[in-house]
Amino acid sequence: MIKTGAQYRDDMERMKPSIYMMGEKVENYQKDPRFRSSFNLVALNHDICFDEKYRDLAVCHEPLVDEPVRRFTHKLQTTQEDSLKKAQLTRQVCRHHICGWCMSNSLCILWTLTHDIDRKYGTEYHQRFKEFAGFLMKNDYDCFWAMMNPKGDRSLKLDQQKQGSPGVKIVRKDKKGIVVRGAKVSNSYATCSLYTFAVPCTALTEGEKDYAVAFAVPSDEKGVHFIVRPAPNRDSSAPDHDMENPIGSEIGIVEGTVIFDDVFVPWERVFMCGEWDMAQQLPLLFSNIHRQSKCACLAGHSDLVCGVASLVADVNGTSRIGHIREKITQLMIEAEVAYGCSLGAAMEGSLHPGGIFIPSTAITNAGVTYIKKLTGEQIQLLHDVSGGIICTMPVEADYRNPVTKKWMDAYLFGSSKYTTEERLRALYLAQEIASSKFTGYFIGWGVNAAGSPAACDIFVRSHYDLKASVSVAREWAGIKEKKRPSQKANSER
Repeated sequence: MIKTGAQYRDDMERMKPSIYMMGEKVENYQKDPRFRSSFNLVALNHDICFDEKYRDLAVCHEPLVDEPVRRFTHKLQTTQEDSLKKAQLTRQVCRHHICGWCMSNSLCILWTLTHDIDRKYGTEYHQRFKEFAGFLMKNDYDCFWAMMNPKGDRSLKLDQQKQGSPGVKIVRKDKKGIVVRGAKVSNSYATCSLYTFAVPCTALTEGEKDYAVAFAVPSDEKGVHFIVRPAPNRDSSAPDHDMENPIGSEIGIVEGTVIFDDVFVPWERVFMCGEWDMAQQLPLLFSNIHRQSKCACLAGHSDLVCGVASLVADVNGTSRIGHIREKITQLMIEAEVAYGCSLGAAMEGSLHPGGIFIPSTAITNAGVTYIKKLTGEQIQLLHDVSGGIICTMPVEADYRNPVTKKWMDAYLFGSSKYTTEERLRALYLAQEIASSKFTGYFIGWGVNAAGSPAACDIFVRSHYDLKASVSVAREWAGIKEKKRPSQKANSER
C-alpha cells in the first residue's frame, strides 16, 4: 500500500521523539511551524506517486513484497532499467523540489552489505534485513539514513580519540541485543522519519571493531535524541507574506545531529556487529549507488538555477544580451553533462552477486565531482545575471507597506511584460538561491552531500583504467612496456 502525504502525516502523529532546537526541548513538534516545511518535503515524496506528472516513474513493483512501492523510498535496484528510471525520476523531482529523498539507495546498500557479510562469516544479517525491508515496504514507512561521523581529530583513528567517541559504537551486547552509544551528524529528515538506520561511514581497523555496527531503531526510541537547526524559512511572524524565501518556506529541511545515548537495539534490527573488515564496503557501495542519484539530483539543481537565471533575465529585459545568453547556455550544458553521467553510469553498471545493480564507479564519481565543483560557479552566474539588487533590494514588508510600495512600484520595475511585483518575486527567488541563508544549504547539498569532491576524485583515480590508456600511448610512441624488478631483486640490492 502506497500512502498519501496525508497518511504519512497521520503515521507521524504517534511519534514522540526527543528533539532540541535553539537551546530548548521541543514539545509536540508535529504542530511546531518550524518543522512544517520538512514534513511537507517528505509528504511530497508520497504525493508524487499520485501525480500524473511523476506517477509512471515514481511507482514500481517490488518483488520482495509483490506490491507496488515508492521508487525513491523502497525499490531495490536490481536491473539496469531500475537504475535508469531512478536517474530520470531524480532529475525531474529535484529540479522542482530540490531533493527526492532517495532512501531506496540505503536499502540497496544494506542489502548488498549484509549479503557479503553473511557469505564471508556465515551470519544471519541478510535475512534479518530482508524482513525489516519488507516491513518498511508493506507499511510504506519512511526510514532515515544516519551515516556521517562527527569525525573528532581526523589525524587519529576512532579508538585513539582522547576527548570522546566521534562515531557510534557498541558498548554492550547480550542474548537480547546490543546497546550503542555515540552520534551521527548532517542528518536531514531524521525527525520526520519513523525509523533511523545507523551505519559506519569509513573503513575501520581491528582496533575500531566496536564501531562496525549497523542497525535500525524507531526515531523516538529511548536514548535517541536530536539536536536540530531550523529550516531556512521566511519570518513566521508574517504569515501573510509569500514573496521572499518561497522554496525554503515550503520545503526547507530541518538539519541536525542524532545522539544515541545507550540505545538498546534488538538482534532482529542489527545488520552488522563487529565485522570491522567489511566496513570498507559501505563507502564503496555509497560511492556507486548514491552518487549516481546525486549526479541526477545536481542536474536537477542546475536546471533550477538555469530556469531562475532565465526568468530573471527576462524580467530585467536582458535575455537577448550575448553574455547573459552564454551564461544560461553554460548552465544548460552543466545540467546535461551531470545527467549524462548518471545515465552512463547505469549503462556501464553490473549486477552484484547479492542481486543489486551497481552503477559504474568511475563514471558515477566523475560526474559527481564535475558538477559539485561547479556549485559555487553557478551561484556566481546567478549573481551576474540578476545584478547586485538581489543583495540590496528592499524586503517584502516594505512592499506590503502602502507608503513604500508606491515608490517601489514607481522605481523598481523591469521589462514591460511584467508588473513590478512579478519582477520582485523573480528577484526574491534568485536572492533565496544566491544570497540568503538558504544559499548555504543549497551549496552544501552540492558540495558535501553524498561526499566531498575530493572523495569522488579518489574513487575516479582508483577505478579508471589508466594502465590501458598508457598502453595506447606507449604503442603510438614506440615505447615498450618496462618490466618492473621483482621483489627478490629489490631485496638483493
